[in-house]
Amino acid sequence: MIKSVVSQPLMIPRIQQQDSSTPQSAGKKIVSSFSQMFDEANSQHLKAETMMTDMVAGKNKDIAGTMIMMEKADVSSRMLMAVRNKVVSAYEEIMRMPV
Repeated sequence: MIKSVVSQPLMIPRIQQQDSSTPQSAGKKIVSSFSQMFDEANSQHLKAETMMTDMVAGKNKDIAGTMIMMEKADVSSRMLMAVRNKVVSAYEEIMRMPV
């Protein structure tokens, strides 16, 4: 076993080259990331709502699964709000910088 570990080559991380993207493309990447986060949080809320209505109607008997999905939706909402608050705070701090 030791021989197999020793015989493996060292995994040296490659140095990532600086991304020479423009501010516009970087902004588009950020917007697409936020859009993806919003879509994921929305889909979790919709799934939790569907599971909850099915449980109330008697179609779904999985109380634990419904509660877990509701908590996932809540956590995703809280995370999204925390990220939003950090972005707004960073924007306000940048706007206070003297030029």
